[in-house]
Amino acid sequence: MDAENAIQNSSIFSGLDEEELADVLSITAEKNFAKGDIIMQEGEKEDSLYLIVNGEVDVSKSLTMKFEEDDFRETEKVLTHYSSDDNIILGEMALIKQDSRSASVLARTDCTLLEIKRDVFIKLVEGRSELGVKILFKLSELLIDRLKQSSQDITRLTTALSIALSR
Repeated sequence: MDAENAIQNSSIFSGLDEEELADVLSITAEKNFAKGDIIMQEGEKEDSLYLIVNGEVDVSKSLTMKFEEDDFRETEKVLTHYSSDDNIILGEMALIKQDSRSASVLARTDCTLLEIKRDVFIKLVEGRSELGVKILFKLSELLIDRLKQSSQDITRLTTALSIALSR
């Protein structure tokens, strides 16, 4: 996949015309990561969104696990992995609010990603308000979908914990 297709196929930039896609492409930077490189670290403050052009990544969270009676340890748990075929966006919340990352992303293979920094994104949406509205609506839809999925996951986990504790 090339950079233009990565943007065109991503959820928040789908439906844009050629000029709008060119404007978005103009604010991206291509970043290469080797297998095993940390792309994003949970807890660190960053201000970039990434789109996968080529390669695969793992998304993980740091969890405290109980191994024995008094033995609790931090461990990384891979939650999912994505490839360029998934047309996934990583770090989208950083475009809205500069805050700490909610998960880590590790290069599963050598990867090429497109990076969009918050400051250049803000300049684009302020300078092209019609384009900005389109992107921000799509970004809102993505965040709503992810919030719904998180809510469903919490319900399933709460149910499983309730069943386990009632035994």
